[in-house]
Amino acid sequence: MLGGALLSLSALAAEPAMTGMAMPAGKQHIPTWGTHGMAMFGGKNGLTASHLPMAHPPHDYQVIFTFHVADAHIDAALRQRLEAHPTLWTIAPEKFALDRLDPASKNPLHQFKADVVLGHFEQDGKTEYHEVTIVVDKIELYLKL
Repeated sequence: MLGGALLSLSALAAEPAMTGMAMPAGKQHIPTWGTHGMAMFGGKNGLTASHLPMAHPPHDYQVIFTFHVADAHIDAALRQRLEAHPTLWTIAPEKFALDRLDPASKNPLHQFKADVVLGHFEQDGKTEYHEVTIVVDKIELYLKL
C-alpha cells in the first residue's frame, strides 16, 4: 500500500490536481510544488485544514491552518454539516508551493482554489463543492518532517 502512495516528483509534477492545472513552466524548480491534499475538520466555531504529509518531498511537511471559504453560503453549510455529523472531509487543492504556507514566507499564500470532498479525495470520496476559494486565516503549525 505504501509503495502505491509514493510517487516520483516527475509523476507528481505531470499529474494535474484539477482540469487545466498542469505545472507551469516556471515552477519546475520549486521543491514544494505539487498537489497537497488536506483533511478538514471543524464546526460552528471555525474550519481547520491539516496537510496530509508523506515521508518524501514535496509532501514532507506538517501544516495546520484555520481558514474560511470565500463564499459565505458554502462556508456556513460546511460548518453546519461538520457540526452535525463529524466525519472525514478532505480538500483537493489546485497545485501550489507548500512552502508558501510557511509563516516566514516572502510570498505567502493567502488563498487557493480547491474541491471540497466528503470522504477521502483519492479514495472514492464525493466532491460536494467544486473549485471553491479557500482563504487562509492563520497558520497554526508549519513543520518540516
